[in-house]
Amino acid sequence: MFSLNKLLSLKSLSILTAAFLIISFTFWYGVKPIQNLVEAESLSSSPDYFITEVTVKKFDNDGLLIETIHAEQTLHYVTQSKTLLEKPDVKRLSKSGSWSSQADKGVIEDGSNDILLTENASATKKYLTSEDIFLNADSVHYLDKDQSLTSRGNATLFSTQGETSADTITTFINSEEVIMTGSVRGKYETAH
Repeated sequence: MFSLNKLLSLKSLSILTAAFLIISFTFWYGVKPIQNLVEAESLSSSPDYFITEVTVKKFDNDGLLIETIHAEQTLHYVTQSKTLLEKPDVKRLSKSGSWSSQADKGVIEDGSNDILLTENASATKKYLTSEDIFLNADSVHYLDKDQSLTSRGNATLFSTQGETSADTITTFINSEEVIMTGSVRGKYETAH
């Protein structure tokens, strides 16, 4: 009988040990921090939302089209209050002419009508009463308040008169005024 009690006691001890190990493992697994599938750092740099193949049209009070923005993709960041544009194409119409611009990237700040176009930025300004001009630069910034296009970084203006480069070239939408600052250089050919 002594050996039966000893055997039961060893069996009970084994069962108790196994139960203790199962409970300990379950407790340890439940306390272990939950791992996210996506790291927090990548979430902080992710857009709040994105939209592909976007076309936005803006009309004046009379119902006339005054602006069209097309982008292959838009990425909006609420905390940064901005929208990033991929392959933006902007067209703006006015009574004195129009302008259009393209780039690889663009930025629009929330609540602003200004548009910053970067990486292979170019703009074409079409006048009703004079020759068109073409701007090419690292960036083209449309400022709605001034109704201007400011080109910076390898800024070059092409016109029928020739080619002019400067550190910064600013042209105004509703006038033929052009302001060039920094190192200004030009190439002009005379007609034969």
